[in-house]
Amino acid sequence: MELKTTDVAARLGVSPKTVQRWVRKYDIPLRRNEAGHYLFDEKTVALLERVKFEQGAALEAPPAPDRPSTPPRNSSIHALFQEYVEPEIERVSSRLDQLEQQLEQKADDVVSIQLLHHRREMEEITTRLTALEQLVARLEQQLNNQPPSSHETSDEPKRKRRGWGRVTGLFA
Repeated sequence: MELKTTDVAARLGVSPKTVQRWVRKYDIPLRRNEAGHYLFDEKTVALLERVKFEQGAALEAPPAPDRPSTPPRNSSIHALFQEYVEPEIERVSSRLDQLEQQLEQKADDVVSIQLLHHRREMEEITTRLTALEQLVARLEQQLNNQPPSSHETSDEPKRKRRGWGRVTGLFA
């Protein structure tokens, strides 16, 4: 008697994927049919039962569908929409709201960080401006306290010697 993967999975109480995983993991030699599917005999099933016992009974339960895979034939389109589509729309809408809130939070965080950087830059500029103002004040004070130099003492304008350039130009 030859069994397919789904039959063995049902017999062992695990999913077909678990049976395929065990076959690959433990390198269990199996024949395949024309489509490439595993073909199990009683000896192999007994081996897999032992593997299941060694692995533990609660490895992977067969998938329990929360809704039928095909809609019932006697249902109206509105009822099908309410049963299948509306819950999906609600789930997607809820996830979208969640993502929008996360995005807004990230945007707020970015703006806060930028404001902190700008505030720090403004404080640095203010500090530098204060230092420059103090330097200018000291220089002005030094300039005001300095005695006038000797060449600047005369208040009368300097007289030009007329024709002096012509005379010196003759000897040049």
